[in-house]
Amino acid sequence: MNFIFTGLLASCLAFIINRYLVSRIGNQAIVYIIPILEESLKTFSCYIFGADLILVHLIFGIVEGTFDYLNNRIAALLAVFSHLLFAYITLIIWSLSNIVLAILITSLIHMTWNYLIGRLTL
Repeated sequence: MNFIFTGLLASCLAFIINRYLVSRIGNQAIVYIIPILEESLKTFSCYIFGADLILVHLIFGIVEGTFDYLNNRIAALLAVFSHLLFAYITLIIWSLSNIVLAILITSLIHMTWNYLIGRLTL
């Protein structure tokens, strides 16, 4: 059950830091910085607390989706879907190499996702 704590912890830390980054840097933080932060928080917290990677990403996606739901139901579903997708990508790369490479590659995919989603919603 520590995946709930771990997912909520990563979500809360990301929420606080993300708000700060966007207020200081602007929306470019959403594409270029926040994906690295989120993937690091989710994956390293799993490593530190011994939590299930997939379930932590799922909790994170549900929390993000809950906030998105207030503005857009499709965005809420995409939040859950995308964070689960990032979880599986991280897990596969981590099993083939190491945690740092898994976070870096998944962060690049997350950046691309955020960029494309941002372009579609303009």
